[in-house]
Amino acid sequence: MTDDAATPQPGEPPTPAAIAATEHAVQITVGLLQDDRIPDGMVCMGSYRNGRLIARSVLPPEAWSQIHEYGIFEEPVQIVLVARAAPPGLQCQLYAMVPLPEDEADEPDEPWSASVPGSSYEASVDGAEDSDAETDDDDDPAVAPIPLGHIVRYERDRVHPESLPLEAVDVLRRIIDGETSEVVDRALADLLGL
Repeated sequence: MTDDAATPQPGEPPTPAAIAATEHAVQITVGLLQDDRIPDGMVCMGSYRNGRLIARSVLPPEAWSQIHEYGIFEEPVQIVLVARAAPPGLQCQLYAMVPLPEDEADEPDEPWSASVPGSSYEASVDGAEDSDAETDDDDDPAVAPIPLGHIVRYERDRVHPESLPLEAVDVLRRIIDGETSEVVDRALADLLGL
């Protein structure tokens, strides 16, 4: 049995991770890629920054349809990278943080609810909770991560071998700025055991 550094054994603490994120939303584009390694029933989405491929992700066709139908990447998005030290050096997952559509929280009250005993108390409590929630949530819109791909930086290529957070920031900066030397299609190789 081999000991995989990226997968903790029972009773062991999880592998430390570092998270790096773009300070501002950046524009990326996505499109389908053809690749013989993609399993049947799946599609490969390529993510591009300034016309340059930065990551690949294998996903079900339904997920691609929703991304395409809702124009998820028409506006700039925040990019987040999660990095872990694991063979052959640094294993990273790249995500786009996309805003969720506003939920139906603003539904009108039922007309009959005002006649129910105690409804004025519940309304005032709900109003107080809503005002507290608004002050906390106004600055932080709800977002969901969309996986863009798996990035690998080999041990020999590490710039900050003593610091996982600094290394994560450097990987993300190179991806966004166009200096990528990492393996952008590692997800396909891992998925297929290549």
